[in-house]
Amino acid sequence: MTFEEIKEELKREHLAEVFPAVRQKAESVGNWEVAEEVENLWMTYRQMLQFMLNGVNDPQSQQIRKDVCHQLQRAAQRLQRLERLKNNTSEKYVSARKELKNVTSFETLVSQLDMVSTDLTDTKTDELLRDSVRQYRLEMLETTHETTLLHLFNWTWTSELWQNRDIDQANRLIFSDHISSHDKAVFVSAVTLSLFEFIDMSKVLFLLDCYLVEDEQVSQRALVGLVLMLHLFFDQLNGNAELLDRLTILRDDQTFVHDFYSTMMQLQLSCTTDSVTSKMRNDIIPTLMQGQMRFANKNKTAELKELTKNGENPEWMDDAKVDKKMREMAELQLDGADIYYSSFAMLKGYSFFSPIPHWFYPFSYNNFLVPELKQVLSGKFGRFMKLMLNGAPFCNSDKYSLCLTFQKLGTMGEDAVEAQINRQLNGESIDELLDDAEKAMPKKADIRRQYIFDLYRFFYSNPYKQQFTNPFAIMKDTPVTPYSNPWLTMLLGEYEEDMTQYADFLMRKSFYTAALQLFDSLTKNEFEEKYASLWQKIGFCHQKLAHTAEAIKAYTIANSIKPNSKWTLTHLASLCFAEGKATHSTQMMQDAANFYTELLSIEPESMRFLFHTAQALMHMRQFDQALPHLYKAHYLDEKSVSAKLLLAWCLIANGKKDEAAKYVLEVQAEEAQNMEAQLLFACILLVDGKTRDAYNQFRAIQNEDTQAEMAERLQTLADIGMIDPNTEVLFADALTLNID
Repeated sequence: MTFEEIKEELKREHLAEVFPAVRQKAESVGNWEVAEEVENLWMTYRQMLQFMLNGVNDPQSQQIRKDVCHQLQRAAQRLQRLERLKNNTSEKYVSARKELKNVTSFETLVSQLDMVSTDLTDTKTDELLRDSVRQYRLEMLETTHETTLLHLFNWTWTSELWQNRDIDQANRLIFSDHISSHDKAVFVSAVTLSLFEFIDMSKVLFLLDCYLVEDEQVSQRALVGLVLMLHLFFDQLNGNAELLDRLTILRDDQTFVHDFYSTMMQLQLSCTTDSVTSKMRNDIIPTLMQGQMRFANKNKTAELKELTKNGENPEWMDDAKVDKKMREMAELQLDGADIYYSSFAMLKGYSFFSPIPHWFYPFSYNNFLVPELKQVLSGKFGRFMKLMLNGAPFCNSDKYSLCLTFQKLGTMGEDAVEAQINRQLNGESIDELLDDAEKAMPKKADIRRQYIFDLYRFFYSNPYKQQFTNPFAIMKDTPVTPYSNPWLTMLLGEYEEDMTQYADFLMRKSFYTAALQLFDSLTKNEFEEKYASLWQKIGFCHQKLAHTAEAIKAYTIANSIKPNSKWTLTHLASLCFAEGKATHSTQMMQDAANFYTELLSIEPESMRFLFHTAQALMHMRQFDQALPHLYKAHYLDEKSVSAKLLLAWCLIANGKKDEAAKYVLEVQAEEAQNMEAQLLFACILLVDGKTRDAYNQFRAIQNEDTQAEMAERLQTLADIGMIDPNTEVLFADALTLNID
């Protein structure tokens, strides 16, 4: 029996099937401590069974059995980890743990970090030290600090289930006055990463504790980890009374609930990074580069005059297009989208990113591991670099990548960036902007967003990504919502405003199934006008999911609550038209015609609605009723080719072939190769009894693209009696057989 099978059986409390397998694995792993724990559990359970067989009715037996099951789950997790360390030597998880063979305990690491942090602070503030001595001591202490922090991260990430002594040390670290916020944030990331290996309730509760501390670097990282655990691993958390009790208390804390919703939104937004990257790479960036080309060439007046002498406006000179793409990029950025992922994904090959903990380091100008920072930030360009790092929404690892890259580019890269920033400053003082940026405290929403971006880069760009459970890959298919599990419903379900905003977000980002679930829960009374917009959104989600019947029903309810909504009627009409055409349903097509007629009462001169109304009527063979709409469309726009051709076809169907020929010939005079005009002319010849001429005209334009259209036109003419049904069949056969 595998460990996964053991876990599944223990979820169902099937102890008889599991005990033999766990005892066997305990023996094979060879760890006396865990083996003894398993044997003690076995003795307890066997004794309880013997009492039962001897007729002893123990009122505590049910609770004892649950406790045995829970403790056996913990033992199985410990055994799985030990077996992994023993057999999977190629894994980074295993090698990271083996590098800690000289570390005696978690307490040792916390004590060492506390001590070296204290020494660093004392050395920096000791005014009696000579600069050379201070620098030497700082270098030694920084090296020790880095080694300790790496060991602490790897110890935590690869640790087994926490005992009470481990919890004490974790709290000691978080509440230490000497250990920096930077180090605490890294530690919280290690705790989160360890939970992706296996769930430890003590660590989950620790994340909840960390959310409540005042240090927002710590609290926001903890919240991200907590949200991921509650969504991805609820099956393993379910049943833990302590966690449920504490969450129940927090559901009345509006700040916590709002933060929770915001975190869900940012996590889910990161799942759209592929589409954002595609838009940036294939649309926005090429347009901006064309704009850059225009700027670079603006002084080449002779060349520009040559390019535009005939009135052309080269695409790369289109300022309006560039401005539009700039606005699109700004909107994506304002929305919290990860617009820089594609730019920085390839810049993670620097040696700085070799240790896994470095992917989670908060950015610091004083990071001694990146000496390039001092080089990049020194001198005149340093101000521009600081402004860019402080003002731009780069995540922590991207900031390190940026500094390392600029150090390699040298002055050429600096000059290009400086020129770009100066253009965007529009005369503003860089010193004032930099001063304001340095004074501003980071917002917790920004801390969350940047940390989630760091996580995304780790799970998608680090060399060992295949060895980790990628939460974003799971959330693409299974979005997190207040209805992901009963605990989240209890925690978030009563906050209607937040839920509505989150449902809108999910709909905008194309998570239609998840959005639909929320909208459905929000429609408490379908007859109140305030719910009309919700029914519109329900219809839209169903429409995007190709649930045509459900979409029509939802739009119909929205229309009954709030009539004459152009948006609702347009969607209703188009859906009914498409469904009527696909299923040949006269009722659906009649509904479409009715909705388009309502739209015409709102916009009487809309060419689009005139066309659609006429087409719906023509599909029902009501050509005489369609004709006035098409006459009006032609009157409104006498040059419209579409209006002329649609009117011509309707005239043919009404037996007015001579008038139809007039419009067809007008189109052919302007567009000799217009395929539809040629097809309609062939229909006119056929209706006029000139069968051979019509046949030759059909053959001249017959191909794979026009064949179905030809067949449909012939069928319609036969159905309305414009040609003999037998002629239609023979004519179609002649075309298929290519008869001379």
